[in-house]
Amino acid sequence: MNSTHPYYMPMLHKHLRLQGTELPHFITSVGNCCPSRTVVLTGRHCHNNNLTANDPPHGGYAGFKTKKLDKSYLPLWLQAAGYQTYWVGKALNGFSTFMADNVGPPTQADLDEFQASAGLAQRPPVYLKYYYTNCQYHERKVGLPDDNLFERAHSLIEDSVDSGNPFFLKLAVSAPHDGPVDGLPRIADRYLSAFPGLKVPRGPNYGKPIDDRFGMSKQRPLWWDSADSDIRYRARAQSMLAIDEHLDKLVTKLECLGILNNTYIIYTSDNGFKLGQHNIPQEKWTYYEEDVALPFFIRGPGVPRGAYANTVQAAMVDVTATILNLAGAAPPANADPVDGAPLPFDLLRTLHSQPNSPFYSYKGAYWNAAPGTVDMLAPPATDAATCARSARPPPMPPLPPRPPPCKGGKCKPIDVGSDDDDSENALLNRLASYDAENGTESGSGSGRRMLRNGAAAATGTELEGAEAEADELRRQLAEATMVMELEEEAEEERERRALQAAGSAAGRISTWSNMALIEQWKYGNLWRGKDYRVIRACMPPNATIAASAAGTRRTGNVCYKYVVFCNIERAYGALRLNQLFNLSSDEAEVNDLLLKKPLPTGTQRLVDRLDAALTVLSYCSGFSCAQPFTRIHPDGSVVNLAEAMDPKYDSLYAGFKKLDFYRCAEYYDPANEIPDSRLVPEEWTLPGAAPPPRPPTSTLDPYVPFVKPPKKGGGKKGGKKGL
Repeated sequence: MNSTHPYYMPMLHKHLRLQGTELPHFITSVGNCCPSRTVVLTGRHCHNNNLTANDPPHGGYAGFKTKKLDKSYLPLWLQAAGYQTYWVGKALNGFSTFMADNVGPPTQADLDEFQASAGLAQRPPVYLKYYYTNCQYHERKVGLPDDNLFERAHSLIEDSVDSGNPFFLKLAVSAPHDGPVDGLPRIADRYLSAFPGLKVPRGPNYGKPIDDRFGMSKQRPLWWDSADSDIRYRARAQSMLAIDEHLDKLVTKLECLGILNNTYIIYTSDNGFKLGQHNIPQEKWTYYEEDVALPFFIRGPGVPRGAYANTVQAAMVDVTATILNLAGAAPPANADPVDGAPLPFDLLRTLHSQPNSPFYSYKGAYWNAAPGTVDMLAPPATDAATCARSARPPPMPPLPPRPPPCKGGKCKPIDVGSDDDDSENALLNRLASYDAENGTESGSGSGRRMLRNGAAAATGTELEGAEAEADELRRQLAEATMVMELEEEAEEERERRALQAAGSAAGRISTWSNMALIEQWKYGNLWRGKDYRVIRACMPPNATIAASAAGTRRTGNVCYKYVVFCNIERAYGALRLNQLFNLSSDEAEVNDLLLKKPLPTGTQRLVDRLDAALTVLSYCSGFSCAQPFTRIHPDGSVVNLAEAMDPKYDSLYAGFKKLDFYRCAEYYDPANEIPDSRLVPEEWTLPGAAPPPRPPTSTLDPYVPFVKPPKKGGGKKGGKKGL
């Protein structure tokens, strides 16, 4: 939601955008923190690592350990290549000394644990951060957590440089995550007055209900107090100022140590967040852009500077593959392969030999500086005072030995108020408070009033203003919808022409597929058992795209999002729902192209390709995840969507059965799904069906349906390992 604009994060702009490459089409394969972090650590999609939730039994730190994912994962692979590895900041959800004692520490990784205390009730609250190396107590810090994290990171980098060892540092900050005190992000005192009057952008999907068939949003627009969204949006922007400040100090530290030009820096997030978009006050577990489209910047040797790679799409699994490639590391030969591919730096250098970032010549203001007063191309300062090392605190005295771990029913975890606990209780309580206040004045103990830190209850005038805003928004939405309907046929014609032009582009300069998988099996109280498989597909990086079809934001390519959704509330046999969005002309995702009846021929042809590629991705492992079309065209004749759109493949793709569901569940089990057997790898075996043969050519064998699994014993909660 515009968080990386130079105005809001000038140091990110200075050190990463201007000195590196930005990918505006970067996707997490799951909009949920613990599964997304696990994707980075393992390099494997959720359907392969089978960690699908923030809490046990399907996820969290306990799930990570019990699934033995730490026996072969990124830190170990890097250590085998000679790297020191550090993980500073937010760990996997539920990590604590209690969990470490009872399920074991993670294998060879530095972790920290946030622990709340009675000090949180003080004003200002007191934050304590306990650091562990291999879960052994190291030191205690008092103060803002993210300030401490960067201080700790500086020390670790200094130690690695002094020892002459290369290092990998995963620095997971708390901001802009909501904190344990008032449900708002923690803001450094020095930034409490920043961004006065800042409000959530009111885009086309703000307060716009999701299609009622999906059951994910209320149908009354703006059913909550939008002032709460504005409070949270401003607080999130304020909390990120400390991160921007520390990023500047971190880059300066690397320059002072003489390693900046030999270090790769990656900036991204594990998931996004909604604040009113799609008529949901706050939440992050959907496939919409606000939840899965993330900022991504990288700088380092060989990375183009000032590049805006707006025709290249990458995903979270590609980050793992990129890190391994840059470090010269790899999983052991007997380990499962990573599902991503290293970023194509050769392609990026070819496409962006000169800076092309729309902000490269930015002359506007920054939040703390007037236009033209800051030289963003100046190198970091390296004077003696700046490069002086901070004094290290004396080592803490050893703690008395812990009692042996308890066993049996008497073992209970200690609630330490972790800021990394993304259980849904707090969110559901806030949503309930919005619902209770709908149409009424706020009471003395309401969530809205608490969010305003004791501000007076809303007056009648304020409530009338909110209703007027809602009415105006509804009018604008209706008008926008009518305009979209009038332009729909013309838009489809432009798309067909753009696709044809892309498909006939002269030559293939890269085999980068530009296809990304998004998947979720919803565990928890909110939308429990509502599952989805989604493909986000862009035209190839070198496609010739008509300007009218490329859109005006994140310009340069045409991208689609195709959704296969399992709604547990629908009748058996009608569980599946589908959506299709053109993200280039409809980034807000409010115009579902599949709602038009009859479906235009061009749209149906596109759906046939996307559904087949999505099926392949849903069962992919290793190379097939990076190159899904090789399952359908093993001769290499098709590697991207533009090539697949060739009319000579119409009958092939139209003949594939569409991906479907036997049942919706809160956990992953392939027995719950109905794929076309010709698109499923031969290693897979589902109840009642033998592994399908690998197709020798682009002309595949006739479809052989799967036999419906028996009602009893058809879905084991542990899930089935993907191969």
